[in-house]
Amino acid sequence: MTDESPRQETSVQAAWTRVWRTMLVRGIILVVAVAVLGMGIGYLVSGAEGLNGGAVGGGLAAVFIIITLIIMYAGRNMGLTAIAGFLGIGFLFKAFIFMLVIWRLKDAAWLDGNVAFFTIVVAVIGSSLVEALTVAKARVPYVDPEAN
Repeated sequence: MTDESPRQETSVQAAWTRVWRTMLVRGIILVVAVAVLGMGIGYLVSGAEGLNGGAVGGGLAAVFIIITLIIMYAGRNMGLTAIAGFLGIGFLFKAFIFMLVIWRLKDAAWLDGNVAFFTIVVAVIGSSLVEALTVAKARVPYVDPEAN
């Protein structure tokens, strides 16, 4: 016979769910802030090209946060040390994406390169800060006595 009772979430799994949700909320706030401020300041500085540069930075902030959320979701049952390691690898991957985007957009006539660069830098630093603060303040036990 099979046990048809729904599986209860352990306290560690519930803690990781709270951390993931916190990261999601903080990430959304970061993406909106980077996009709105980048596009607004970009438009004031150089018109439509600056607006486009701010939009590129806001989009890249969204990509960075999505990468982090995927890593945290995939590693939620691996433990804090594993997630920290994966987030470090994710940071290197984001640095690679950053360099690739800067290289591809360096001669784009449809955006202001300076606005795009500074908005992307804010996106990189902001997403790293959100990650670090979220993981550092996470209250996840190391041992799960309820695990099977």
